[in-house]
Amino acid sequence: MEILSNPANILENFPLGIVITDEDWRVRYANGTALSSAGSPANEVLGEHISLFASRFCRLDTRGELLRYIVHIVSFPPRELETKLVPVQTPEKNFVRVSARPFPTGQLPRAYLFTFGDSTHEGNVDEMKNEFISVVSHEIRTPMTSIKGSLELLLGGYAGELPSEAGELLGISLTAVDRLIRLINDLLDVAKIESGKMELHMNRLNVIDCVKKSMRSIRSLAEAQKVSIDAEQDGTIPDVFGDRDRLEQIITNLLSNALKYSPPESRVIIRVQHVNNSIRVSVSDQGPGIPPQQLDRVFDRFHQLEGAKKGTGLGMTISRALIEQHHGRIWVESQPGQGAHFFFELPVAAPE
Repeated sequence: MEILSNPANILENFPLGIVITDEDWRVRYANGTALSSAGSPANEVLGEHISLFASRFCRLDTRGELLRYIVHIVSFPPRELETKLVPVQTPEKNFVRVSARPFPTGQLPRAYLFTFGDSTHEGNVDEMKNEFISVVSHEIRTPMTSIKGSLELLLGGYAGELPSEAGELLGISLTAVDRLIRLINDLLDVAKIESGKMELHMNRLNVIDCVKKSMRSIRSLAEAQKVSIDAEQDGTIPDVFGDRDRLEQIITNLLSNALKYSPPESRVIIRVQHVNNSIRVSVSDQGPGIPPQQLDRVFDRFHQLEGAKKGTGLGMTISRALIEQHHGRIWVESQPGQGAHFFFELPVAAPE
């Protein structure tokens, strides 16, 4: 009964590792589970930077992803709960669920609460699921590509002139096949990202160039929906390090998403800013906005809000994963009836 009568004992023996830092990321509290995982006593841990604590926790990890994620949190402090399933290799492969969030306290101006928990079973199930999706998607893509080619040949008159009704039906079929191929490609991207097999070709580049190309690629869709896309730039924009194709994919996904919810004769605004030591890109629409209870599901797989035009439901999931691979962060802000505002930030490249 002593544990129940003393809240401190409950925290000390809680199965999750719990760490609280101050606004300078210095460890102010670590429970017994966290100290045991780090293999260090409290007097060595208290007062040191969270990245040093994480290096103790990760000292046997040959993958380094857990430590990289902690550094990412420090570089881009969370505004609300942020959680991620991270693989660790010590030497067998395990998974740790890491959560971080601002922690209100009367003693510190600002604090952050971290939790660490073993989620190996969840991670193994996710890996098997991703492998299954990858294999099935590969097997489906080949016949789908063949069907698409055959439909295009028929519509192009390869087998002679078609009756108007037959042409219309084949056109509908081609549209459906195109959508299936997009879904398959998105599924393969998700599987590659989550399995760590997505290769990025990082180079120094300017985000403005990516914005211009993405706007050109989506202009016809915007014109068909009678929505204007306007770009704004605040001052000089420094370079970032990134994969040009993937950054253009992210921006195109955000613009496409904005068009889904934009009424005719409205505007979508994409804005690029230099904020502190990051480049911030925002995409704002004049649609119905996102209900508060759905804000935390926007980046979930296959999740689409009511009123959206058809899509795969994976664009936002892929965008978040790619931004995280670029050591950046992405989030959304919205009020019902006032449109949605998507943001992502990338670190500024070091001077040449």
